[in-house]
Amino acid sequence: MDSFYYEEEKQKAKKRKNLKKQRRRKENEENNRFSFDEEIVIGVTKKEEPSKKQNNVKKKTSHNKPTNTKKKIETKKEKQKPQKQTKKKSMPRPAISPEEREKRNRKRKRAQFLIKYGMLSVLFIAVILCAMYSPLFAIKTIEVEGNDFIGKREIISLSQIQIEENTFALNKNKVRKQIKENAYIEEVKMIRKLPSTIILQIQERKPAYLLEYAGSYVYVDKQGYMLEINSEKLELPILQGAITKTEDFVAGNRLCREDLIKLSTVLKIMELAQTNEMESLITRIDIEKEDDFKIVMETKEKTAYLGNNSNLNTKMLTVKAILEKTEGKAGDILVNIDLNKEYPVFRERV
Repeated sequence: MDSFYYEEEKQKAKKRKNLKKQRRRKENEENNRFSFDEEIVIGVTKKEEPSKKQNNVKKKTSHNKPTNTKKKIETKKEKQKPQKQTKKKSMPRPAISPEEREKRNRKRKRAQFLIKYGMLSVLFIAVILCAMYSPLFAIKTIEVEGNDFIGKREIISLSQIQIEENTFALNKNKVRKQIKENAYIEEVKMIRKLPSTIILQIQERKPAYLLEYAGSYVYVDKQGYMLEINSEKLELPILQGAITKTEDFVAGNRLCREDLIKLSTVLKIMELAQTNEMESLITRIDIEKEDDFKIVMETKEKTAYLGNNSNLNTKMLTVKAILEKTEGKAGDILVNIDLNKEYPVFRERV
């Protein structure tokens, strides 16, 4: 223990001596330094400080000399220049999911579409307004096509189109509806032939059958529409036994539902009659009973009993064959039977 303590004291004493030596070195270095005031160095002249008077003279002379204004303005500007603000470090943006990106793209596309659509709509409206008020598109001529039963003047009158009216001011649906008030008009197509012509293309209904009514005749087309009541008898088959009420015999009305069902069978009979060259022979068709249709051929003085609407093709072929065999004889042709099991019958009138 004594030796350890002794060694420790010895090291401390050495440290103290070293510190004292360092202090003495610093003091000697400071004392050895020279000054221009006390020493003269060869080749170096000491600049004397200007006196107060000289300083005052320099100040006065400096006022008389022209100063460089540009430098002063620049120094002022430099002083006025605000210090550059240090840019704050931007926070990293959060990552966007593909679904969110797709939603944003959809919204952007929708907005672009709405803008384009809006601009086109405004442009379209502006063009229409200019056209509607322009005298260039005033109507000069009205043409009617496809009419047979209804005259041109009547169709133009129904349309209520006026000469010198602007062609774009016309409402196609309104014109079509007004012309179709006539029962003969099935369809109307209005065409604008710019700049000043209107074309009305008409599709008419044609009378196909007649109904007897108070000494006159109701003209009926193939769809069951009643076209008009006229005293003139056309060369068309007369439908007997229709149950449509007489108070409904008005132009534009249709036959009742039961008569329309029977009319579909009549159309098949007439189609087969045309195929077998018998259409012009049929003058009357009895539709009173749905299972007992009859066709009357007045020029041949014969009546064919067809029964229901089954096997109409075979029945009409049989009627044609009997007509040829019984030429010049009046009577009834009975084919309202099952021709697969029974033979047709011709019953001559006495």
